[in-house]
Amino acid sequence: MTNESDNFLAQSLKQFQRFVHKAGPSASASYTLLAAVLFLGALGFYADNYFNSSPIFILVGLSIGLIIGFYELAKSVFKK
Repeated sequence: MTNESDNFLAQSLKQFQRFVHKAGPSASASYTLLAAVLFLGALGFYADNYFNSSPIFILVGLSIGLIIGFYELAKSVFKK
């Protein structure tokens, strides 16, 4: 019985490792999207506070973050 459960566990871990390996580039691209939006949005927020302006810089920061993030995501998805 322990041999069957050990074999099942080994196969399950091997399958999980394969899934993680295949999902790596997409996960990395999604983290890049999130980081770009958060970082450039925060940078825009602090620029708005520094210059006492309306939310111009935060909108610009979020827009640039989305463009960069989706570009990286598209590079990962359409890569062959």
